[in-house]
Amino acid sequence: MKTSLLLTLAALSLATLFASSPVVAQDYWIYFGTSTDRTTPEMDAHGTPRSEGVYVGRFNSETGEISDVRLALKAASSGYLASLPEKNLLYFVGTVDGRKGWANAVACKIDPATGDLTVINEEPTTGQGVCHTDVSADGKFLTAANYSSGDFSVFKLNEDGSLGPVTAKYFREGSGPLARRQSHPYGHSSYFVTLDGVRRLFMSDLGSDRIYVARVNEETGALEEDPAIPSLATPAGAGPRHLAFATDDAGRFVVFSINELDSTFSAFQLDFKAGESKRLGTWTTLQEEFRKGLTDEETLVDGKKYLYGNKTAAIAYEKLPSGKNVVYATNRGQNTVVAFDVDALLAKDADEGSDATLIQRVSTNGSFPRFAMIDPTGKFYLVSNKKSGSVYTYRIDQKTGELSLLSEEPTRIAWVIGGAFAPIRESK
Repeated sequence: MKTSLLLTLAALSLATLFASSPVVAQDYWIYFGTSTDRTTPEMDAHGTPRSEGVYVGRFNSETGEISDVRLALKAASSGYLASLPEKNLLYFVGTVDGRKGWANAVACKIDPATGDLTVINEEPTTGQGVCHTDVSADGKFLTAANYSSGDFSVFKLNEDGSLGPVTAKYFREGSGPLARRQSHPYGHSSYFVTLDGVRRLFMSDLGSDRIYVARVNEETGALEEDPAIPSLATPAGAGPRHLAFATDDAGRFVVFSINELDSTFSAFQLDFKAGESKRLGTWTTLQEEFRKGLTDEETLVDGKKYLYGNKTAAIAYEKLPSGKNVVYATNRGQNTVVAFDVDALLAKDADEGSDATLIQRVSTNGSFPRFAMIDPTGKFYLVSNKKSGSVYTYRIDQKTGELSLLSEEPTRIAWVIGGAFAPIRESK
């Protein structure tokens, strides 16, 4: 690593860079968004039937146990979820009624005592193939990433949490070196981040190997390319998918990108005041012997054959009570979760392999880990194996970041592709 970068990292203490606030343990409603498409099997090898919409269960944040899982809302597709627990609101992208088209955002009211969901309203994303959503922490805006059309939408939310129409669209032309997957932009995810009073939208475009950055107009919900740092570039052919963030009091922060196409993840350090961004490195999520042995072909459940192989899916960052900083990434194909020591990553040369920074590589105990998340207390990591209808919970060692499987018996839900939490508030 260059001396200048080492000096920069030394000045920017990791102890302050990755700040987080503890969450008091309590029971939560845990929601799962699913795919109900007819190309999914009617029943998997374990006897799990095709899903019907959004599911809810009780999550014990002391033990990590998930219980009493049931269908909360019947939907044609419920995709990725985002919640505003303090306002008892849940959002998902997909649709309630397939006849309305598949690219929609849906707002739901949560009954905090029962976990039941009531649809408030549904609005089109005005894009195609919507695949991800995020809601701003203040409940003012919602965003949707439209995979097929390669653009990103912003909705302004009303006081009751309902969706207004789309206020902005963001689209940039671009492509990558892998013609089959990068012939044009593919919008894979988008996230709101507020620093120094400025709200920005970070948008991952798998097609162009770019993470775009735009400012959000607080009054109108319009988007404008950020003049200081308009975009970040992953390595060519990497295919950025999802993001995780960590920030310090000075407004400088690190962005982690899980890269789907080459099974890697990248880290970027940004300083908007100085208008500077640096890619700190890109690291493999795979053992090299596994990478070399890939056939890169898979037969999907509808009988059609596609080139696929291993692809990464989810990334999550956690600062542990011990002060250790950890990034977790999932592999679809090798079917593993990989934990990395962030401090070691940022202190090493970007060209080095992952072994020196690897905390652990653990099986997901199923096929095709499509989604993963950390619970609100930071004590548990949950991963869904999409094609084997299983959700497993792992306890996070609060000193080392290592994962330990809680139970050999998973929660059985078919084709989970999203999740969210909301506190249980018993009625008085």
